[in-house]
Order: sequence, then structure tokens, then C-alpha cells
Amino acid sequence: MPLAIACTQHHGKDWRFPTQQDALWNGIQVFQARNLGCKEYIADGDLLTFAVADGVGSSPQAELASRLVLDTLAAEISAGAAFDIRLVHRLQGRLCDVIAKGATFGSATTLAAAQCRGERCSVLNIGDSRVYRIADGGEWQQLSHDHTVINAMIDRGEADAGREYASIYNILDSCLVADDEETEFAVHRSEAPFLPGDSLLLCTDGVHDTLSSDVLKRLTDPSLSPQEQVRTWRKAVLAAGAPDNFSMILVRRC
Repeated sequence: MPLAIACTQHHGKDWRFPTQQDALWNGIQVFQARNLGCKEYIADGDLLTFAVADGVGSSPQAELASRLVLDTLAAEISAGAAFDIRLVHRLQGRLCDVIAKGATFGSATTLAAAQCRGERCSVLNIGDSRVYRIADGGEWQQLSHDHTVINAMIDRGEADAGREYASIYNILDSCLVADDEETEFAVHRSEAPFLPGDSLLLCTDGVHDTLSSDVLKRLTDPSLSPQEQVRTWRKAVLAAGAPDNFSMILVRRC
């Protein structure tokens, strides 16, 4: 059954951070553009994979980490690699082999990837880039898990899920780092149905931190094509100031 795929990215409006630290793989090509307009194509295959990565701004030359991880992911999948946690560990190993030295030691990135096979989808993520499933009936489900300090505290019973905490606790708890000593990172894996009319949204935190899940839902119109929907979300992020790099991919099962 064919898939309609649309994507876009932008480096954001904060002049202090002119480099595009995001990367996205729309299943065909890896992009790392300062301003990528809304692109759409139709794909028909039994196995299709997509991903976004967000270079961690506090790390050196973070754009190298996000691009290298997605280039490596695309090459591995093209060669027939299994979509599993071992794949993520090989991505981190490649990161270490190539840039864990000199001025790029410690470069880091998040990763959110989704693979569609028939009427199922699988998700792998590390960090706070997200994957949402939007069911044909309009229900939203976050398939990824934000690896943040506050979520780790909640998982350990040290914080309450419904309580508001200081923003410092929203910093990353896990990501992929170009450092051979950083091997104890968390990887989230999930599976879900992916039925006719369903969509997947992959996005970096420049999208979901700027608009929030509630705003994204409110701006969702099932009558729009994937390209038109992505354009609607993109305009909203830019109108809200686009304080961070942002990337998004919308995949809809036709």
C-alpha cells in the first residue's frame, strides 16, 4: 500500500545559532538545509524507514553528529540491517570512530526513527526528538519516549508525572555522543499498528517545544494532503518565532 511522505526543515530564527544542527532522512535522501521547503513524494514498498536527528547545541559541532548518524543509518538500512537496538549502538560506534577526537570529541545528537512494514510500524529513539502516530480517526499517540532528567526521575519514582517542575529538569538524560566511554545510554523501542488513513509525524524539539502537542493537534486537518499539513505546521512554528532548528516528516498510509 503506498505512502505519501512530506518533509520540511528550517534553521530557526535565532541569529546566535545560524548553523542547521538538525538532519532528516525522508527515506530517499538525507537533508541538512538551512531552509528546506515542503517536499512530498509517493512511495510504494514493503519496508520504508524515516528519521530525524537534532544535534545537541551544547556539544561541539553538533551538526556533524546529526548528519553522520543519519548518513550511517541510511547506509545500514539500505544494506539490509535489522531495525533494532543493536543498530542504534552501531550508530554510536560509528560516531565515535569518526569524530570522537580533537575539536569534535563529545559531539552529540538525538535520534527518532520509524520503520513501516505492512500494517505495522516500529520506532527507535534516543533523546527528545519524537514520533507520533495519528490514527485515521484523529487520535494521537506518542510512540517515542523523551529521555529527559524529569522523565527518568518519574520512572524511578522520584517525581510525580502530573506535577510541574523547573525547566532545568527537561534537559536530556540520554543521547548519542561521540565518546567511547558513553555506552550506557537509553534507547526506546515501540511498535504500533499503521493502518490505512493513519499517519506518522517525526519531529525534532524545535517543533514540539514551540507548538506543544495540543497546538499540533489543533492545527491538524485530515482533509489536507501531507504536504499541505506540513506547510501548515511549518508556518505556525515560524509565526511563533522558530527559536530553534526544526525538522518534520509526515508519513501517511494512503
